[in-house]
Amino acid sequence: MVCPRCGAKMDANQRYCMKCGALNYDHPDNKDMKDYITDEEFEQANKDYKDPEKRNNVDKVEFAGRTYETHTKKKKGYVDTRAALVLLLIITILLGVLSYFWLEYSISLIVAICVVYFALSFYVISFSSIFMKGGYSGFSPLVPVYNLYAYFDIAVGNGWKFLLLFIPIFGIFYGIYVNYRLGKVFEKSGWLTLFFPFVMIPWIAFTDSSAYHGKGQKYVKFIEKGKRRNTQLPAFIYALAFFLVFLGFIQSPLADMAKQYFYIFDVKSAVKDIENDVVDGYYSCDSTSISVNDGEYYIPFSDIGEVTNFSFLPIRSSFNGKKLQGYIRVIKKENDYHYYISVSDGESGFENVDLEKLTTDSIVSVDEVEIPDKVVTCKK
Repeated sequence: MVCPRCGAKMDANQRYCMKCGALNYDHPDNKDMKDYITDEEFEQANKDYKDPEKRNNVDKVEFAGRTYETHTKKKKGYVDTRAALVLLLIITILLGVLSYFWLEYSISLIVAICVVYFALSFYVISFSSIFMKGGYSGFSPLVPVYNLYAYFDIAVGNGWKFLLLFIPIFGIFYGIYVNYRLGKVFEKSGWLTLFFPFVMIPWIAFTDSSAYHGKGQKYVKFIEKGKRRNTQLPAFIYALAFFLVFLGFIQSPLADMAKQYFYIFDVKSAVKDIENDVVDGYYSCDSTSISVNDGEYYIPFSDIGEVTNFSFLPIRSSFNGKKLQGYIRVIKKENDYHYYISVSDGESGFENVDLEKLTTDSIVSVDEVEIPDKVVTCKK
């Protein structure tokens, strides 16, 4: 016989299970205890736990008025969405490495590219995964009209109801209701899905707890065949498509605009740190004090990243990946500071430009920036 609680084998002479302590009601000393349960309950429980295959499918059993949970074997989900997410992360990292070593972009530009790339791919793959969880192909969202049919089949169990969207006024409210239902069929809050889709869509897509419990016709047919959706292929194709878009981007005028913007962004961010340090008195100057005396001061640097508060993050040109060299001219008058920046990466930069008027139009061809002679220099 087997233990009705844990399923372990028991000897008929044992009073209780050596594994979990459950009583053996067939033992003479335990006969009176059997009055607390019916023969039908006992036989059903014993039957459920004798069959290993059936036992793996039993989540819990009612026995003697109590509920006992089993340690069931978890079956693989209908859709393995986490594999798609790992694949996207790998491709995003490769994109960052490519941008750093081959394109020689600045760190800030690389971060921006990777974030945009990951976000776009992430949400496209999220929608694709939801369609796959509902029984449809991962490429269904790309097909006009059919994507509406599939979405409504998943959310409300009838794909043709998408035609109700074309009814004036009513269609708007019905569309809102369908978005609400999307959360419900995945056992999540419909209201959260409606008002915070940017959070709930990925949550539904990439968590095993968000299993589909709707009445989608496609899902029922697919499950009956015992098939599973392959998420890696759609995820790879979507990620690759955005990667090709990125390769097209680096050849377009938009890439030059991005390089100019982040060149200015990096310089301004670095100078902002220097401004704060100047005001706080961290700079010492030749025979005078920039924090006390009015005058004109120069802060030279061979690498602008070395004089910032985040020197562990390298600052380099977004044009060629080289260090930014130059100096800052500070004019102090009655506790009022004005900053003028001169910087170059060996090819591009600007000379003596008012920091407040620094724009992408300020960038010109500059081979090298040299500090004037006989000036007061300061260092941190």
